[in-house]
Amino acid sequence: MRKVKVGYQLDFRNPPSSTLSFRDLYRESLAQVEAAERLGFDSIWLTEHHFTDDGYLPALMPAAAAIAARTTRVTIGTYVLLAPFFHPLKLAEDAAFVDVISGGRLRLGIGLGYRAEEFEGFGVPRAQRLGRTLETIEILKLAWTGERFSFDGKYFKFRDVRVLPQPVSQPYPELLWGAGAAKSIRRAAALDLGFACVGGRREIGIYLDAIKAAGKDPARYSIVNSRVVYVADSEEQAWRDTRDALMYQAELYGKWLSAAAGTTDQSKVLIRPDADRLRRTSVLGTASEVAARLEETLESTPMTELIVVTQLPGLDPAKARRSLERFGAEVLPRLK
Repeated sequence: MRKVKVGYQLDFRNPPSSTLSFRDLYRESLAQVEAAERLGFDSIWLTEHHFTDDGYLPALMPAAAAIAARTTRVTIGTYVLLAPFFHPLKLAEDAAFVDVISGGRLRLGIGLGYRAEEFEGFGVPRAQRLGRTLETIEILKLAWTGERFSFDGKYFKFRDVRVLPQPVSQPYPELLWGAGAAKSIRRAAALDLGFACVGGRREIGIYLDAIKAAGKDPARYSIVNSRVVYVADSEEQAWRDTRDALMYQAELYGKWLSAAAGTTDQSKVLIRPDADRLRRTSVLGTASEVAARLEETLESTPMTELIVVTQLPGLDPAKARRSLERFGAEVLPRLK
């Protein structure tokens, strides 16, 4: 089996039915971050949305800074940051600050966004999402040189500006492109970016084909991909613990994704509230069962980094922590 890096993902979601306060959830989530570093995980990943009823993490850079202050070794990545909702100079400043205080551990996965509510809330036309994101990437690279620069784009125009501090990472923090559609995946290769994969083996195959077609060495690029993983005394126990949270999460994603696709038919989208499918596609069970499933996945899916998702929205953090500890002690050594 190929050896890969292993990361841990958090989104700080607190569904309306939860009895936890946000303060308690954040405290428990940050404790999981510290545990993940102690257990030998390589990275922590954060994901973003806005204007949701469960407070889905809306503040990536503050969260990354908090994690940087509590860790010394793990890299800190965004999976993914929704670029159309950021002013590029402010993003350059905030990201550079996090990279400096973390000692060069920041990694930025960048995506376009898709929820109409978010574009409406921020007053950004959805039709501008690609153009704004491409200009943002150009501006970030210029800003992170630490030198004065001007930019004359369609959406952003700056004259003689300078961003400090300069990142510790050189020439700048690692950039990855978050995408699931084939055309957008190929754009990652054209932009010379790593790949924050939304999907699995098929999508990674499209990316690798595009990288090779461009005459580039795939070994130069990170390919990160996530799986829901939960370790318990049995697969049945793991399903009982996670079922409600998985269904809650899938129901919301199903609505968001189908609305973005202009359909009410959730059977056509990647994530949907299908209990049998969720149980089958999530990696649930004993440590031995989970390790065997992941070894099989890693053998057939050429990612460089596996992101483990255990703290599902509404799942008791104590249960997520037990699963995390068991994964770290019994599964992680087999993968690494």
